[in-house]
Amino acid sequence: MTIKGIGPKNAKIIERLCGKYIVDLLFHKPAAYIDRRNSPKIVDLEEGSIATVVVKIDSHTPAFNRRMPYRVNVSDDSGQMSVVYFNLRGPYIKKILPIGSTRVISGKIEKFNDLYQITHPHHVVDIKNLDSVKKIECVYPLTAGMTSKIIQKSINSALSMVDELPEWIPEKVLERNKWPSWKDSIYQMHNPKDVKENDDDNKYIERLVFDELFSQQLTIRLIKNKISHKNGISLPKKNKLSKQLRDQLKFQLTGDQETTIEEISNDQEGSSKMLRLLQGDVGSGKTIVALFAMMQCIENNKRSVLMAPTEILAEQHFNTIKEFISDLNLTCSLITSSNKNNHNFEADIIIGTHALFQQKVTFENIGLVVIDEQHKFGVHQRILLNEKAGNSCDILLMTATPIPRTMELAAYGDMDISKISEKPKNRKEIITKSININKIDQLKESLTKILNKKQKIYWVCPLIDESEKLQLQSVNSRVNDLKKYYSSNSVGLVHGQMSQDEKNDVMSKFKNNKIDILVATSVIEVGIDDPDATVMIIENSERYGLSQLHQLRGRVGRGNVQSTCILLFEGPLTDNAKRRLKVMKETNDGFLIAEEDLDIRGAGEILGSKQSGIPNFRLSNLDKHKHILEEARGVAMDIVKEDPDLKKSAGKAQRTLLHLFRNQVAIDYLKTG
Repeated sequence: MTIKGIGPKNAKIIERLCGKYIVDLLFHKPAAYIDRRNSPKIVDLEEGSIATVVVKIDSHTPAFNRRMPYRVNVSDDSGQMSVVYFNLRGPYIKKILPIGSTRVISGKIEKFNDLYQITHPHHVVDIKNLDSVKKIECVYPLTAGMTSKIIQKSINSALSMVDELPEWIPEKVLERNKWPSWKDSIYQMHNPKDVKENDDDNKYIERLVFDELFSQQLTIRLIKNKISHKNGISLPKKNKLSKQLRDQLKFQLTGDQETTIEEISNDQEGSSKMLRLLQGDVGSGKTIVALFAMMQCIENNKRSVLMAPTEILAEQHFNTIKEFISDLNLTCSLITSSNKNNHNFEADIIIGTHALFQQKVTFENIGLVVIDEQHKFGVHQRILLNEKAGNSCDILLMTATPIPRTMELAAYGDMDISKISEKPKNRKEIITKSININKIDQLKESLTKILNKKQKIYWVCPLIDESEKLQLQSVNSRVNDLKKYYSSNSVGLVHGQMSQDEKNDVMSKFKNNKIDILVATSVIEVGIDDPDATVMIIENSERYGLSQLHQLRGRVGRGNVQSTCILLFEGPLTDNAKRRLKVMKETNDGFLIAEEDLDIRGAGEILGSKQSGIPNFRLSNLDKHKHILEEARGVAMDIVKEDPDLKKSAGKAQRTLLHLFRNQVAIDYLKTG
């Protein structure tokens, strides 16, 4: 179906704004509502209110210069007021407001010299068009080249094509929440009878929010059901290698690590395929947990693959695991673009970047795939990964970015989740301080004591080159500054625009104590483990989100020496910036920090950046609609349990819902069963 009256030019703009399908227009939610039904006499006007007045045009007072307003004097039988314009030509104003005519004018009421006025009214129409203005007006998100009038006309045309659809929400859920039908809800969202201050009291909006979250949760539950019923590889516990690994450890595993090792081991032993997410705060010891899973895999004559997002992290995993298994008579291979030689695809443990699955490489006899730092994976990517890895092998995803409960429900409901909150024993809490940038000279002086103790320092800057717009400290200028203050040989630089070989060379020098201060962008957020690095300095810390600050801080505190994180800031600070720095100084708990980050920034900003695996909702706001998400999850679980292929009469309606929100993963699953 197509909408009449929209030319090719506007069609392209609308597609760019909200999508190419009619349903995309229907789901283009108003950003706000303006009530223009208030139509008092001039004598009853209230300053600051939105009013629609019917007035007679009395006279025009042109502007003498550009600084002066063009004033139109108007009246009704109760008094006088003005309509004011700046930087508009007189002929145009005289055309829309001719003297002696009656006009409907709507806008915000102001007061100047005890006289009411409307500056640049939103609407000026003839009296016969009063009803077109005197209503609740939707304010839509727009883009360049698109006007409210065009988008409203297009949406109303789309609404005229809407049919009554079969009900996909269970009757008891509808009755409990007193929700109207989908057709009524979508119509009332664009043509409301009343204006609510928020969505909480708006049953029409609430219903549509549930639909969106319900569709997404249905998708997740269908995929989880498919995976849990897929025959996996049963890898019985034999414990020989696991015991040998445990006996040679130079540290004691934490309670959380022991619990997680057992959870994963039970999954591996079962006949169903494993898809588990391992959340572990920075420095909590996820790698050793994954290694125990690899031991169980190898004992059953299967090989393991570990993928990391960067070559630095892949090489670190390789070195760490190689050391752990050095006395176990096992083989480990590193496969990256930089390491072009000695690629051993027959090793017991294969480690590399995501290129492992992008290259035309056939892996055989794989029992376990471990993906590190993959909080960015969405359901679609996980299904693709599942197919490439071989549908029967187990998959373990790991992330050092603690995920708030709301995010877990929204993005990872198809997975089992394990958490490691405990830090290794004898690991000291990192002391965190905030310092104004104007005290940087004192800071540099105090760092001399750290360097004299043969300890190393990270210094993180946001940009590679100076930016006049943001006025943030660049790594290049900071490197030059520090080289002047300290020895030029003791300061190194690493950033994302360097080649992999260049980065590896600098990191190697830092690791081998040839560089004492490493200046970097947030490229070091993941992938570096150096117990001799005891100070983390984050410049322009007020510009970072809480979770990223916590990740950066986690690069120190890896040894037994007390470590410190210095948050350099430039005032004045916003209230949110003050709150972020305060939270960082008060806690090292990444899970608590993740919840605070969600509360401060809101889901939208987090989803748009770091948590890109989480759906981009159009009607829902995870900050406000957590309770609806919980309910949608419960309803979806019940439905998939009773009707896993959505073949019953209600299931057919729910298939319509999935098509409506274009949840292609679920649609494809239902086709294949």
